[in-house]
Amino acid sequence: MKTVPMVMTVGGLLLASAALAAPPSPGDGEGTRAWLELQASGRAASKAERPMDGDAADRVYQRYLDSFSHPIPVQFPREQFAPEGSGS
Repeated sequence: MKTVPMVMTVGGLLLASAALAAPPSPGDGEGTRAWLELQASGRAASKAERPMDGDAADRVYQRYLDSFSHPIPVQFPREQFAPEGSGS
């Protein structure tokens, strides 16, 4: 029983390394471009309107305006986002 996961793991690693080592083919990225075009076009967008109430819209816009009052840092300290030892 223990050999099955080992075989599957080794097989997965071999497939992954083969995929990484393969040179890109001319068709790479076509699917991604198609999804991005569909998203940008709005052809598959929901027809249901999702209006935002006035108070929420005001707060969102104010937060947007406030974001310009702080300079964009050149680098973000890693510990600012994840506690030390979290493994991320």
